[in-house]
Amino acid sequence: MKAVLFLMLFGYVGGQITNNVSVAIIGAGFAGLRAAQRFEELGIKYTVFEGSNRVGGRVYPFSYRNGYLQHGAEYVNGKDNEIYEIVKKNNLLSPIEIDEEGYETVVYGREVNNKLYNIWDKFESSTNEKLERDGANKKIFNKTVSERIDFYFDSFLAPQKLTQSEQIVMQNMNKLFKNQYQMEWSASANDLCLKNFDTWDSGVDSEATLNQYGFKSILDVLTSKVPVNKIKLSSKVVNIDYTGNKIKILFSNGQSYLFDSVIVTSSLGYLKQYKNSLFTPSLPATKSAAIERFGFGNNMKIFLEYSRPWWPRGMSTVQISGRVGINGNGNSLEDELMVFQPSLWASNILVVWIAGNGPRKVSKLTDSQLITIINNHLTTNLKDVYTVSNIQRIYRHNWITDEFSLGSYSYISNKTCSMNTDDIKLLSDPILDNRKPVICFAGEHTDTEMYQTVVGAARSGLREADRIFNYYSSL
Repeated sequence: MKAVLFLMLFGYVGGQITNNVSVAIIGAGFAGLRAAQRFEELGIKYTVFEGSNRVGGRVYPFSYRNGYLQHGAEYVNGKDNEIYEIVKKNNLLSPIEIDEEGYETVVYGREVNNKLYNIWDKFESSTNEKLERDGANKKIFNKTVSERIDFYFDSFLAPQKLTQSEQIVMQNMNKLFKNQYQMEWSASANDLCLKNFDTWDSGVDSEATLNQYGFKSILDVLTSKVPVNKIKLSSKVVNIDYTGNKIKILFSNGQSYLFDSVIVTSSLGYLKQYKNSLFTPSLPATKSAAIERFGFGNNMKIFLEYSRPWWPRGMSTVQISGRVGINGNGNSLEDELMVFQPSLWASNILVVWIAGNGPRKVSKLTDSQLITIINNHLTTNLKDVYTVSNIQRIYRHNWITDEFSLGSYSYISNKTCSMNTDDIKLLSDPILDNRKPVICFAGEHTDTEMYQTVVGAARSGLREADRIFNYYSSL
């Protein structure tokens, strides 16, 4: 580092060659911003092209009263990383933590009693531990979370002396249990491979809860280190042509520019949709297949605004399964509306966490339609538990229909497990011309341990910026 600083001071980093290098960074999310920050430190010429009209990618804070609610990333994983250092330095940790004792579970309009809670707690805690172990077992790590939970649930339920109605409650608790994994991993429980539990690693067992400024402040720190004139918003890239000595970047407005190297930080969802038209020539078959196999899920939040809170102080989560008046498993949006959490700082905001098939259903509805559905869902299923008031307004962002995200974040899918391929490596491998990194790939889906996270995204941007610098400085 001292050597790099010395050379920078004298305007000579890795030889005169780096002075003439130009790099395009596609995407102004955390991967793109961190790569840009690194190039800024190293004195390499670059331009960030962002298709949307804002920076941040799947970090999307929006102003609300005296703080910011988060459409996207909300927690920081791990402690030994740059993002957590920003959190600590800027005092962004929340003074309030989610109260694990403040859970309320309602099945078919009735609170789950203590007897069943105690039975369930034993199953849930032991099953979580078993799933972690299963993830490291090569004989079964290609099983899905849904398969394995059902396997343990059936074994657990059989010897319990429960009435039929109590068994129905337990079956609904099991449904909620699977949904917790769907929300956490942004993946269908039927596709989430057990191998994720052995692969993903933040180094700690918990995640940092942030205060009302949270990711807005983190994003501000990152963008403050990148000159505004080097970020081009509303610049949609439609083709990256790497057939010549220079890489030609073509934009939706018909303009094109030439660069020496490119870092693509597009979401995996975007690559799945556009990989065949985005690159000329086509991507190598192994990379293209990995893009198709690797999982990219959907979850979202809907912020419900009330004139005042109707939920009791100390309630951290209310879970709803089974709908009053509806027997059996349904397939409507209401069946996906299972988890509601009060905001830790905005006292009149209740957050609906939606996973599975819910986000796609939500994306097809207007705000007024959603308000009607959620109002009816809460008042009907909680009428014997709480006095629910009417929603005043909702706030949401549909990641599944976001043009540049097309989903939320990645996971190891059942297809990847079944093929036993190292898809994260295949996704992160650059396209080389001899040793020259022509097209590099960054983004949360390319981090080997912390895919899914902003920490992984930022690390990947730094990784690829260093890859490019190391090559050109070695010439």
